[in-house]
Amino acid sequence: MFIRKLIGSLVILVCAQHAHGTELAPYVDGSKKFVLIENTDRQAEAWGTCAAAYDVMAALMASKPNQAQYFSDLGNGASMAVVMTHVSAGLDPDMEPAQFNALWNYSKTLAETIPETQRTMMLADFEAFGEERSSEFVEKVGKTVKICLSNLEGQQAYIDAWRDLAKSGLLAIPGD
Repeated sequence: MFIRKLIGSLVILVCAQHAHGTELAPYVDGSKKFVLIENTDRQAEAWGTCAAAYDVMAALMASKPNQAQYFSDLGNGASMAVVMTHVSAGLDPDMEPAQFNALWNYSKTLAETIPETQRTMMLADFEAFGEERSSEFVEKVGKTVKICLSNLEGQQAYIDAWRDLAKSGLLAIPGD
């Protein structure tokens, strides 16, 4: 019931904002493709923000289980992009196994903490917006997801790179 109200309010708000010219900024900068962000930490934050936005969208779509699962899966992929952003930047041909393991473990930690921090920030916004402005929150998350979806090619490239590393025997399967 609450989700339907949020979605219904979103439609009304979007129409009203276009009439008033008010614009809500998304949670992530979409001015360039994420893979072109040179600073590794900023790129990882962009992917982590997507992971959080996809998770929030999955929660908003809870009444539609297949769509919710789709967004949850996208969130998992964005978390993997966080890992691979740091692993790709930190790989060195002369790297010792212990150094690689440290890089891998550090990167996996970031894949958990960055999305968690971003999700907390988004949910804090939801609380700050309050129920009367919840449609603004949904709009902001929706704009973020749209930017994230426009970066799926880069996300898939990182997933493919992870698969290549896993096939090489350098990695243990996640959760090991």
